[in-house]
Amino acid sequence: MFYSIRHITRFRYSVPVRASVMELKMQPRSESNQALRNFQISTDPRAQLYAYTDHLGNAVYHFNVLREHSELRIEAQSVIE
Repeated sequence: MFYSIRHITRFRYSVPVRASVMELKMQPRSESNQALRNFQISTDPRAQLYAYTDHLGNAVYHFNVLREHSELRIEAQSVIE
């Protein structure tokens, strides 16, 4: 059985901010009877994502938005089996 998961995080600021620094742990793990088949993250405003694996085996994504913005939207989409 396949599951499709879509998660949206939205930050709305009362006044524009100059920068956002984010770290995300949103990727489902492949383990036991669960297998991750697809995963992607998108941001608005667009940002370059960097990834590493933490000491517990979790995928961690981080990014910076270093320009003025009044809203930040992060969308994570997964397909697991």
